[in-house]
Amino acid sequence: MTREASASGQPAHGVPLDALDSESVGRLQSALGRSARLLRETASGGLTPTQLAVLGALLREGPRQLTELSIAERINPTLLSRVVAKLEDDGYVLRRPHEQDRRAYLLSITDKGHAFAEGIRRDRCEALTERLTRIDPAHVDTLFGALTALEALAEELTVSQKD
Repeated sequence: MTREASASGQPAHGVPLDALDSESVGRLQSALGRSARLLRETASGGLTPTQLAVLGALLREGPRQLTELSIAERINPTLLSRVVAKLEDDGYVLRRPHEQDRRAYLLSITDKGHAFAEGIRRDRCEALTERLTRIDPAHVDTLFGALTALEALAEELTVSQKD
């Protein structure tokens, strides 16, 4: 992952690389990773992380071709075909021929899949809410104050993965 640099060698935007303390960055990465993993474990509805990732992508992005989904979610096409077959069998997704390219398939989330994914999201939000009530209110305020920054980081990571 590289950042664009100006003529002075500094990033085109954002914090200069030499201003980032590697220990603090490591702590942030660890805290974000651990928190995300533990929240994922609070509710899965019996689906694998890959199955949930596919449902989540379809919920966020809308109908997608299998090849687009494979690239966007970084899922091996063979594995994705198996994941989609299982989700289709369970009634969570619908696979139909693409209107413009009959050789391709378009994958979309069904009403059942939408309700299921929203239920998982709701359960995870409830679990997070419960945990937030257990920590210092000042920390909760700090976390909510950092939401815009965390969203910007998530967007930057998403854009960087597409590059």
